[in-house]
Parts: sequence; structure tokens; C-alpha cells
Amino acid sequence: MRTLQILRRASIAQTCADAMIGAVAGLALYSSFPPLGWWWMSIPALALFISRIDEARAPRALGVTLSFGMSMWLPLIDWIPMAVGTRAAWFVLAFVQTLFLCAWVVFVRWTSLWRAARSPLAQALLYAISWAGVDAARSRWPWSGFPWGSVALPQVDSPLGHLAPVGGTSLVAAAVVFIAVLLRRSCAGRDGAFAPERRFSRPLLALSACVLVVAPAAIPLSNEAEAGTVRVGVVQGDIALPGAQAYSHPGEVTGNNLRASLQLAADPAVQEGPIDVALWGEGSVDRDPVTFPAIGAMVDEAALTLDAPIIIGYTNLNERDRVKNWLAVWEPGRGVDEEARYSKHVPVPFGEFIPFRDVISSFATEVAQASKDMEAGQEAPLMTLRLRDGRDVPVAVGICFEAAYPSVIGQGVALGGQMIVTPSNNYHFRSSGESAQQGQLLRMRAMEYSRAAIQSSTTGSSYVIRPDGSVLASTNTQSVATLIADVPLRTSTTLATRAGERIPSAFMGATLLIALAGLVAALRGRASMRPAGAATRDNRQNVTHD
Repeated sequence: MRTLQILRRASIAQTCADAMIGAVAGLALYSSFPPLGWWWMSIPALALFISRIDEARAPRALGVTLSFGMSMWLPLIDWIPMAVGTRAAWFVLAFVQTLFLCAWVVFVRWTSLWRAARSPLAQALLYAISWAGVDAARSRWPWSGFPWGSVALPQVDSPLGHLAPVGGTSLVAAAVVFIAVLLRRSCAGRDGAFAPERRFSRPLLALSACVLVVAPAAIPLSNEAEAGTVRVGVVQGDIALPGAQAYSHPGEVTGNNLRASLQLAADPAVQEGPIDVALWGEGSVDRDPVTFPAIGAMVDEAALTLDAPIIIGYTNLNERDRVKNWLAVWEPGRGVDEEARYSKHVPVPFGEFIPFRDVISSFATEVAQASKDMEAGQEAPLMTLRLRDGRDVPVAVGICFEAAYPSVIGQGVALGGQMIVTPSNNYHFRSSGESAQQGQLLRMRAMEYSRAAIQSSTTGSSYVIRPDGSVLASTNTQSVATLIADVPLRTSTTLATRAGERIPSAFMGATLLIALAGLVAALRGRASMRPAGAATRDNRQNVTHD
């Protein structure tokens, strides 16, 4: 009896220790994202997490995963309460994302039942494929998913980011996990769940992991202009907080962007070399400029002073009494081309539309103020700019949160977009890490599709990003600022562009097959288990160690 108590206490202590290690690993993974941006922490963080789950029994492995996931997600998205007015949504979203991790842990534990899957390379391959598949699934479901927090994103600053043009976010995420497993196996003194490591193999695995991190740097990323350049002026007019109050005063936000545009026009660099197009942020025009002539006159004043078209953002109500979030080109002296507009394809769940409005509105105070849902647009994410030299330049577009969606940005590039434009409006998030994280997402899109990318923000941070993902220029949050840049136009398409959604679909399909095969193996293993002595001990040695 006393021995049993000692064993129980030891088991509880081990469980607590593993949970603490999982939390440390989660915080380390969080540190690879902005605002810290220590990309090199992502692989060792994952290796540490994997070391706690592949030798643990199911309850302990899931406990470690909960600790790991919540420790990573809660600090990463600490800006959620700023947008929805409640901490409950913050915890719920973090927990839902962690549940996807738990699903992944269940899948990979099943694979340990296959003798052929216990070698380092086989384990790394199965873990990498299934992680990328689960990551792709959570980025798409439920509703439009939540593509934030992919382990691929910090790699925009690492050699692994060079894989993005080849296989997009999914391939980069798979590579990160593959290397993390090799690193974990290289440090394993024993491995009860898998085959014991030979002493000589551990340095080889560590060396392989290092080589795989560095090798993708050999894949070239070009910033060469293939169709000339475009001189852009980015206008960040800023918004007085609280933002909702600023938007309640007609013309206040539009006036901010008008004054910033006049400052841009007076810049000596613009007077020496006029811009081809000005970019305002999402919601930079606070009323429909066609319906409200006074608002339209302010936009036209800016366009005439700059002697350039302006890509503007505004909202209105359609005939179904739904909000539409628009991008449009305002031509000086002529106004909006009603046939060349784009409306947001992916409204933000629980922010711009509310699936369970009656329930959510009861506790999310700011969401409750959004009395009308935003309707998803159907227009192709492509706009054409007519430049002063007569060129017609196709531009791939998205709005704010859509920078996270390859399905939107990639479609625009596949249709001929020669650069990427994603206006945003981040006043909800103030000076939090959200703006920098969104910039990281846009950098991944630039690398993925080999296109220059520009984020013009009403407030938040604005960016001009080269096709190789490096930042050419940026602004601070909550400030009035302008940027001027000569942006290269590119026409060649990457493999990721041509493949489109087939790459993440392939990873999701492979993950489903792995899960089904693992489930069958688990059921067969349970059915064939022998209840007695030696057989039971043999099974436990082959499956798990506690």
C-alpha cells in the first residue's frame, strides 16, 4: 500500500514537471513571433514539447499539450480583448486552437504503434505531414479558420522561409516540425516509445537538423523588377481613439488622410519624382464617397493635389442591409470606377460577422455594437491601375485580415497581379503585437508569391515589403506617417502560386489517411492485447513509457 502511494506521488510529480516543461516550450515558441521575433526559438521549442509527448501515456501527453498550447496562444493573441471587449473570447480562441494541437497529438501517438514508423526519419516525416495538415485545417475551419500562429511564419527571417515559393506555408511548417523531431531524437538518451538510438546516430541526427535549417538558403529569392516599377505613396492618417467615436463624426477620418496626403504631396521626394498611386488604409474614407459628395470632394482634393489615383477603403450597406467592406480606385477629377471595386472575401468571425449573434452579444460588449453583419464579397481579388505613363498594372488585393489567407492573395497573383496591396485598419489593437504579427503574415505572402507587398494602414503599422520578404520601409503604430517607395513589378509565378490550394489540401488529405490508419492500428492493438504478465509488459515497452 505504501509503495502504491509512493508511486502515485511520483506519477503526480512527473505529470506536474512535464506540464511545466510544456509551458516553458509554449512560451519559447511564442517568443519566435512578434513582438519578440526570435525565430530561432521555434525549432528547439517544438523539440522540447515533442520530447514530453512521445514517451508519455495519453492523459499525460494531452495535459502537456494543453499546457504548451495555452502558454503559446494566450500571450500571442493578448490583443483579442481590445477588439471584442471581453477576456472570455481570448481564452476561448486560445483553447480552440490548443484543441487542434491535442488532435495532432492523438494522431501521432497512434503512429507509434507501427514498428516501421519508429525510426527517426519515419517519425519526423509522419509528425511533419500531420502537423502541416492539422495546421492547414485550423486555418480554414470552422468558418474561415484562424491562420494566425503557424510555426511557418517566424521563418520569414530564417533560411527555411526560402521554401515558401516552393510549397507555401504548409511546406515551411512541415520542414520546421521535421527538423524539430530530428533535434529531439538527437538529444534522446533513451526512447521507450520508439527504437533505442545508437550512440553514433545522435550526432548524425543533430548534424542533419543543422544542415536542413541552412540548406534552403540556396533557393534564390529575387527582387528584380520584371515589368518595371511603380512609385507608391503610402498614407497613414491615424485615428483618434476611441476609434468608434472618431467614425461617428463624418469626415474626421477622411480628413486625417487628406491632411497626410497633402503632407505627402509637399515632400521634396514627391516633387522631384511624382508618385504613380497613393494607398490609403482600410476604412480610410469614413462614409461612402459616392453617396456623400462632401466626403468624395475631400478624397478628390487629395487625388488632384497628388496628381495620382488613390486606392481607398470604405464601407456601405447593400440592398440586403448587410455591410460591405470595399476597396476602390479613386481617379483624380473622375471619382470611383464602380466596375473596378473589390469587397472583402473573408470577414473576421465574431468581429465583422457573428455566427451566434444572440449568445455572443450578451457578453462581448464591443461586438454587440456591430449591429449588422458583413457580407463576403464575390469579386476577383484583382484591381487594375492606370499609370500616368499609360501602363495598366494588375494588382492582387486583400483587406487587412485577408493577408493571412493564401486563398485570397494567391488567387489575385494567379490572375496576373504584379504586386500585392492589403490596406488595414488596426485601431482596435493600439500598440499591441497584432500589427507586427500581421506584417509578418504579409511578409510570408510576399515570399510565397515573389511579389512586393504593401500594407497601408489607417492606423497601426504600414509596410512596404520586397518580393523576398524583407521590409523596405515601415511606420510606427498610432501615428501620422507617409512612405514613398519604388516597388518592383513581377510577372513570373512560383510553384506555390501555380499549385494554389492543392498543397494544403494534399497535407490535409495525407493527415486524414494517417489518422484513419492509426485509429485502425490502435483498435487492433487493443483487441489483441493479452492480459497477462510478459505480454502486457512487452506491449507497454513497444507503445509507451511513463
